[in-house]
Amino acid sequence: MWDFAPQLEIPAGELFKRICAKKEFIEGVTLLGGEPLDQYEETISLLRLCAGAGFSSVLFTGYELEEIVRKNMADVQQLADILITGRYDERKRTEYHQWIGSTNQKILFLSDRYKNYEIKNANYTEITISEDGSLTVCGFPKEKGGKLPCSV
Repeated sequence: MWDFAPQLEIPAGELFKRICAKKEFIEGVTLLGGEPLDQYEETISLLRLCAGAGFSSVLFTGYELEEIVRKNMADVQQLADILITGRYDERKRTEYHQWIGSTNQKILFLSDRYKNYEIKNANYTEITISEDGSLTVCGFPKEKGGKLPCSV
């Protein structure tokens, strides 16, 4: 589905510098698709840098854990705090599970950092209004009377 031709290449070290420049605003990083593990060396490098600086990390991958191990990418298990595995399956689509899009996907807590975190399944929608007035909607908003549900 994704074009593998490079569009914009940013080395892990440069990306890490950008993350550190915002450290007072963020707790950690989330790596997601395309497919982060298709750029394994850079992904592992970024995870190492972030872990060393105390940032938390969540990695979404379409690979199953068994595939990660078989492909010698198991380092990710020592570096990510949370690993979300499994290919999206339209037949198992869910709008009510936190962080996953289909019920075959698994959420693995790999470190103690979030050991007390409780998954709260619900229909989540995040709406961001940028300084320039642009709007980004993430999640599965449900229409009510032709309008997006909103709360302030």
